[in-house]
Amino acid sequence: MDLSDIIGHESVKKMMGKWVEAPAFAYLFSGSAHLGKSLLAEKLVRALADHDVSKTLDVHPDIIIFRPEEGKKEVSVKSVRSARARLYESPQVASRMVVYLPRMDWLNQEGFNALLKVIEEPPAGAVFVGVAEQLSAIPATIFSRMVHIPLGIVAYDEIVKGLIARGKSKAEAERLAELSRGKPGLALNAEDILAPYRKIADEFVLANSLGARLAAIDSMRQKVESEEEPREAWVNALSACMDSIRAKLPSNSKPALILGQGIIDAIQALNGSIGPRVMLEASATLVEQSQLNLPSHLPQNYPLSLGNNQ
Repeated sequence: MDLSDIIGHESVKKMMGKWVEAPAFAYLFSGSAHLGKSLLAEKLVRALADHDVSKTLDVHPDIIIFRPEEGKKEVSVKSVRSARARLYESPQVASRMVVYLPRMDWLNQEGFNALLKVIEEPPAGAVFVGVAEQLSAIPATIFSRMVHIPLGIVAYDEIVKGLIARGKSKAEAERLAELSRGKPGLALNAEDILAPYRKIADEFVLANSLGARLAAIDSMRQKVESEEEPREAWVNALSACMDSIRAKLPSNSKPALILGQGIIDAIQALNGSIGPRVMLEASATLVEQSQLNLPSHLPQNYPLSLGNNQ
């Protein structure tokens, strides 16, 4: 099992060989987007089924994949039931049946109920491999039966090293590693991931009036809220804005400093009740007033740096 193309998660990679030799009944890889959990899960699925890496998982007769039906966001009970009968048949080429759930948290309630019936009376030797971002969506009756592999962010140095090994210059690797916020997938695909937000980010950064900047923020909000994962979309949109500031504004100019601080505050607001849009609008107003509020090191009721001067 070749894991050299996966950046980070060294402790997990060391364990995967042992899991293939003596597999447990079920595994669940979890974590936020772009950490590499799907890559690791697919590697495990292939190794468990002795599957040729040059072929897609769908063509293997002993790998059963639970995916949403076309045009739907949930894995329905129909999908689970249609695969259940195949599970109890003998494997054709592998030594076991392998069930892959690439978005386990997308099963609906009926789907989970049908899956639980399989898990309670599992086919002999079958192994389940799931991937999820939202653990809260998975019932405890199923979660408790799985080996949980939580993935965290990858160290900056590891990402830089991995990117250089893939042909990036040191300067480019460092830039992408910083942009990735510990997520190798973002570092490897940064340009593609941020591309949908580049134009709106430029409109926000280069706006020549408060009205134009507020309009750009509203366009950004609409774009983000149309995505399946709005929080992750906000992260990407704000990263595109930061890129635009670096590329389009003088680094020490007051607008660059004000907007940059606003984006930092907007990222922090993703974990709070205020919301990133409010922080961007606040920074837009401060640019219009040419007013830079430096973050305070003292406790304050309004926790982010774009509040009133202290």
